Amino acid sequence: MGLVEAVARIPAFIGSLVGEDLQRSITREYHRALQSGWHHFPAFVRLPNPCGLGLPERVVELLLARLSYAPGARVLDVGYANSMICHRDLIRSLPAPRNLTGIDMADAVFDAGELYSETVRGDICDTEFPDDAFDLVWCISSLEHIGMDNSGYAGASFAGAPTAERALAEMMRITRPGGSLLVTVPFGAYENHGWFRNFDEETLDALLEPVRLQGSIHELYFGHSHVAGWSRADAHELAGTGYLDQGNAGAAGLAALLIEKDSGWQ
Repeated sequence: MGLVEAVARIPAFIGSLVGEDLQRSITREYHRALQSGWHHFPAFVRLPNPCGLGLPERVVELLLARLSYAPGARVLDVGYANSMICHRDLIRSLPAPRNLTGIDMADAVFDAGELYSETVRGDICDTEFPDDAFDLVWCISSLEHIGMDNSGYAGASFAGAPTAERALAEMMRITRPGGSLLVTVPFGAYENHGWFRNFDEETLDALLEPVRLQGSIHELYFGHSHVAGWSRADAHELAGTGYLDQGNAGAAGLAALLIEKDSGWQ
């Protein structure tokens, strides 16, 4: 699938689950995790116990997005057009000055001008941004859709076969040397759900291999349990985890990757 056009299918998939109450709960738990202060990102992230009990991975993703952000940074938000309300609330709360650009294959379902300095309708596999355009790129719960079933978007056209590998390479190109790329994907046992996939360790390692020479990759893994909600985990611990295993309106396991592009890389 090209860019996270497929994200447009998420609201229909979990529409009955992600209501206002759930959105508020995600925001509340994200703020609680942020205010706990037990973070030295990306080296160390410690979640309160419990954290996000019964809630989807967005609790953790919002926390990591906020920890990666610095006021004034040039930020690209990949797949912004159908973002959840809690994601938009995060952006509203970011310290000024804000300088965010959104890119998506779809038009935004909300007034993007309130939150973004610029929005682009395009494919993250083949953008028109210049080299080194951004200090920070967010690709939050989006990469798992790229290269998957895009049949719901027959009008979309792509310059070439869209793949997660192409998207990652393009995001690295437009991240400045010394800048960062934050990628999150559902993680555990490999599963093909048609319009998205649950990554496993082997698939994720293969995806990251081409970019390892371009920077440092900090890999953080999280799992949801019925007792503690979200907590740090080892990749091997999540090996048998299926996407729907926890019944928490989202993924049961999460891989979060902060890729810091080497200052000398051109």
